[in-house]
Amino acid sequence: MKNILFILIACLMVSVVNAAPTRDARQERRQQLVHEYLTRALSSADLNKENEFGDTPVFTAAQNGDVSAILRYGKRAANGSFLLRTGKNGNNVFHVARNAQTFQALARVLRDFYPGDYKIKIRQMMNQRNQLGETPVQAQINYGRADTFRIAFPYTDMYDKMMTVKTKLNKGGLIAEVAKTEAAVVVEMSKDASGRTIAQAARDNASAPGMAQVIAFFQNNAPYL
Repeated sequence: MKNILFILIACLMVSVVNAAPTRDARQERRQQLVHEYLTRALSSADLNKENEFGDTPVFTAAQNGDVSAILRYGKRAANGSFLLRTGKNGNNVFHVARNAQTFQALARVLRDFYPGDYKIKIRQMMNQRNQLGETPVQAQINYGRADTFRIAFPYTDMYDKMMTVKTKLNKGGLIAEVAKTEAAVVVEMSKDASGRTIAQAARDNASAPGMAQVIAFFQNNAPYL
């Protein structure tokens, strides 16, 4: 009888000892969740705060090519609205991205927040024009930055229209004649507010690294630009 009583007491003590860490772990987890929530709430507010130049943190990071900061903001933010903002001069974050790595980091965070309609979001942003009439790709070419062209241009309406016209022109005959009219539309789409086409901007920046490939692309696919 004593042995049975001893075993029961021992089992009870083990249960009590094991229960304490479980309660502590649950409490610690609650505190962690509260901390994460508050961190996200505060971070979200900070990410929408403009500095003295009118830039939010993600715009500053994009301009500086700070990929690690962009990815960190993506982890801290409560939602992706901080990426969709239109900043000064009508720019979005892709207009001011410093290089291809910055472009890719911004696109990655955008995809993380909008996995279901990422293609719609990225296309909207790639077609957005700033106060100078530039899409992000046009702005990059105007800056003499060629490395973003290959990864960004296929997301634009201009690219789709250009390739459709190319296909029709290659068929010849009446279809090609009709396509010449459509090519005029591409020319207008490719202009910024100054009237310069994206192909002309590339030629004007021919000495920039990688720009020869951009010029060759337009010569092969839209020689009328």
